[in-house]
Amino acid sequence: MARLGLAIAARTVGNAVSRNRVKRQVREQFRLQRDALPPVDIVISARQGARGAAAPELRAALQRLWKQINEAWAQRSSKP
Repeated sequence: MARLGLAIAARTVGNAVSRNRVKRQVREQFRLQRDALPPVDIVISARQGARGAAAPELRAALQRLWKQINEAWAQRSSKP
Protein backbone atom coordinates (compact mmCIF):
# COMPACT_ATOMS: atom_id res chain seq x y z
CA MET A 1 0.00 0.00 0.00
CA ALA A 2 1.29 3.45 -0.91
CA ARG A 3 2.23 5.91 1.83
CA LEU A 4 2.27 9.70 1.64
CA GLY A 5 4.63 12.26 3.14
CA LEU A 6 4.23 16.03 2.80
CA ALA A 7 6.89 18.74 2.85
CA ILE A 8 4.99 22.01 2.49
CA ALA A 9 7.28 24.86 3.50
CA ALA A 10 6.01 28.23 4.69
CA ARG A 11 8.65 29.96 2.58
CA THR A 12 7.34 28.24 -0.54
CA VAL A 13 3.57 28.22 -0.09
CA GLY A 14 2.93 30.99 2.40
CA ASN A 15 0.94 31.30 5.59
CA ALA A 16 -0.71 28.48 7.52
CA VAL A 17 -4.02 28.89 5.71
CA SER A 18 -2.36 28.36 2.31
CA ARG A 19 -0.23 25.46 3.54
CA ASN A 20 -3.18 23.69 5.11
CA ARG A 21 -5.30 24.17 1.97
CA VAL A 22 -2.61 22.54 -0.16
CA LYS A 23 -2.09 19.73 2.34
CA ARG A 24 -5.82 18.99 2.57
CA GLN A 25 -6.16 18.78 -1.19
CA VAL A 26 -3.09 16.57 -1.60
CA ARG A 27 -4.26 14.21 1.15
CA GLU A 28 -7.74 13.94 -0.34
CA GLN A 29 -6.46 13.20 -3.85
CA PHE A 30 -4.06 10.63 -2.42
CA ARG A 31 -6.88 9.00 -0.45
CA LEU A 32 -8.93 8.64 -3.64
CA GLN A 33 -6.00 7.13 -5.59
CA ARG A 34 -4.30 5.05 -2.89
CA ASP A 35 -5.65 1.70 -4.11
CA ALA A 36 -4.57 2.39 -7.69
CA LEU A 37 -0.99 3.30 -6.72
CA PRO A 38 1.87 0.82 -6.37
CA PRO A 39 3.29 0.06 -2.89
CA VAL A 40 5.71 2.98 -2.68
CA ASP A 41 6.47 5.84 -0.31
CA ILE A 42 5.61 9.19 -1.91
CA VAL A 43 6.94 12.50 -0.57
CA ILE A 44 5.37 15.61 -2.05
CA SER A 45 7.18 18.92 -1.79
CA ALA A 46 5.15 21.94 -2.89
CA ARG A 47 6.47 24.50 -5.34
CA GLN A 48 5.63 28.19 -5.37
CA GLY A 49 2.98 27.65 -8.05
CA ALA A 50 0.88 25.80 -5.47
CA ARG A 51 0.39 29.05 -3.52
CA GLY A 52 -1.99 30.62 -6.01
CA ALA A 53 -3.20 27.48 -7.77
CA ALA A 54 -6.92 26.83 -7.79
CA ALA A 55 -8.24 23.45 -6.62
CA PRO A 56 -8.82 22.12 -10.17
CA GLU A 57 -5.22 22.97 -11.11
CA LEU A 58 -3.87 21.13 -8.07
CA ARG A 59 -6.08 18.13 -8.82
CA ALA A 60 -4.87 18.02 -12.43
CA ALA A 61 -1.23 18.26 -11.36
CA LEU A 62 -1.69 15.46 -8.84
CA GLN A 63 -3.44 13.28 -11.43
CA ARG A 64 -0.41 13.72 -13.70
CA LEU A 65 1.85 12.79 -10.79
CA TRP A 66 -0.11 9.61 -9.97
CA LYS A 67 0.05 8.63 -13.65
CA GLN A 68 3.84 9.17 -13.74
CA ILE A 69 4.28 7.07 -10.62
CA ASN A 70 2.22 4.23 -12.08
CA GLU A 71 4.13 4.35 -15.38
CA ALA A 72 7.51 4.38 -13.64
CA TRP A 73 6.46 1.43 -11.48
CA ALA A 74 5.25 -0.50 -14.55
CA GLN A 75 8.55 0.09 -16.37
CA ARG A 76 10.56 -0.89 -13.31
CA SER A 77 8.59 -4.06 -12.68
CA SER A 78 8.65 -5.17 -16.34
CA LYS A 79 12.48 -5.20 -16.49
CA PRO A 80 14.03 -8.65 -16.04
